Amino acid sequence: MSKHYILVINAGSSSLKFKLFDELLREKAGGIVERIGLSGSFMDFKFGKSEKKTMISVKNHTDAIKGLLHALAENRIDFSLIKKIGHRVVHGGEKFIKPTLLTKKIVAELKNYNKLAPLHNPNNIAGIESCMKVLPQAKNFAVFDTAFHSTLPDYAYLYPLPYRFYEKQSIRRYGFHGISHQYVALQAEKKLKKKKANLITCHLGSGCSITAISAGKSVDTSMGFTPLEGLMMSTRTGDIDPAIAFYLLKEGMTPNEVNDLFNFQSGLKGVSGLKDMRDIMLASGYKIRGYKASIKFSNEQKYLARLALKMFFYRVIKYIGAYVAILGKVDAIVFTAGIGERNKDIRDLIMRGLRNKYKSLVIPTNEELMIARLIANK
Repeated sequence: MSKHYILVINAGSSSLKFKLFDELLREKAGGIVERIGLSGSFMDFKFGKSEKKTMISVKNHTDAIKGLLHALAENRIDFSLIKKIGHRVVHGGEKFIKPTLLTKKIVAELKNYNKLAPLHNPNNIAGIESCMKVLPQAKNFAVFDTAFHSTLPDYAYLYPLPYRFYEKQSIRRYGFHGISHQYVALQAEKKLKKKKANLITCHLGSGCSITAISAGKSVDTSMGFTPLEGLMMSTRTGDIDPAIAFYLLKEGMTPNEVNDLFNFQSGLKGVSGLKDMRDIMLASGYKIRGYKASIKFSNEQKYLARLALKMFFYRVIKYIGAYVAILGKVDAIVFTAGIGERNKDIRDLIMRGLRNKYKSLVIPTNEELMIARLIANK
């Protein structure tokens, strides 16, 4: 077998995560470039067991790609052997539901979806265009977060709006975190030694989503037309009465202010004033090994932290209950992402809150490996 590498890129607005895999999909290197276009930019780079943080000048995503290639070269990785590059792209609409070989024409077409995911897709595309420029020998593939949810039935993905809004403006439930849900579902099937399992996968991190998986396929998911719908999240509202937006507009807020309120000032942060679940847990009276709060909590903060915590797991339990009703039989409830993987107290609160007993699994997500798997034979 000839030696080659697959590079996986997850580009954000001011950061770029990456992992390098060999032809057997063994992770060789990885890291993150932070503060792209800002002062104090740096790269955390991991190669084997060694880790190194380097301050580098990063004006744009192209500089970030060049920086990671320089780090690979320093560790004797021949980046001319990078034959494929997989890119996480958040929104692929209804058309892009499989890993897609990227050309300039396809990239131009993907830009049409920027309006559906304005916080994510433009940055994903910036990473793609940078790789095309810096690594012209490699084939670039897009893997879409929405793709795993393309199996939702029409009665689950349509909103009760006049049908023309779906036909003409593609307003429907798309769902997100699909790469993560797909990865942990496959890992769960291995642990359960059962193919086409019925699962409820809970991706609980800064962004949160839950997916109902029937016989291995996504049949419903909590996020919708955008990643705002669904669960209460770190700074996002999740499900609320849409008339609240109209009320706030009539009260004098602008559309941009309402959008900022719902996406960045609400959720756990909005209720408790604390964005980090660890601080909320400490303020609620829980202990977290190896973590100390940077502030002393007032009695009001403690009350609001407890309230935010109750709201969070109550809403998770409601979604799990709904998906139990949809699936009928559930082989396991799977927890992943930062809160789901690391916070046993949260998992216990959720599982105790369910009326019936279910098997629970904790599976660390690995979106980069899932992307590498999906493009390995392309």
